Amino acid sequence: MVTHLGESVSVIPGRYKEATAKASWEDPASSPQAELNYSAGVSEAIAEGRRVSGIHAAGDTKYRKGCAEKGAGVIGTRITAALGIYRTEFSPILGAMNAASDAAPPRTRDPMANIDARLKPVVAAAIAAKK
Repeated sequence: MVTHLGESVSVIPGRYKEATAKASWEDPASSPQAELNYSAGVSEAIAEGRRVSGIHAAGDTKYRKGCAEKGAGVIGTRITAALGIYRTEFSPILGAMNAASDAAPPRTRDPMANIDARLKPVVAAAIAAKK
């Protein structure tokens, strides 16, 4: 299998691009059945502890190695590619959050009062900006 996969690497990107250009993803992925399947799968994984056991099986070494070998080489390119979406979709939300934060009263020594007076308005601004 690995040999065959290795030999196929040169044609996979073109096939992938062609197949995904024709694919209908949105309707099946947002269907009521898809939601039920997703919810059931996540609940089952949590109940069986699969996520946590997978994290422990991989460990920090595998995580760091993957970040260094795969992530570091593409993160800048992917951030650059996402800037347009960031500007149109997230920047207005962040702007609303920053404005609410800037308008917040000074911190007090009461953490609960700070949550009510400083944090909740920021969250409310984010929610309003998403609508």
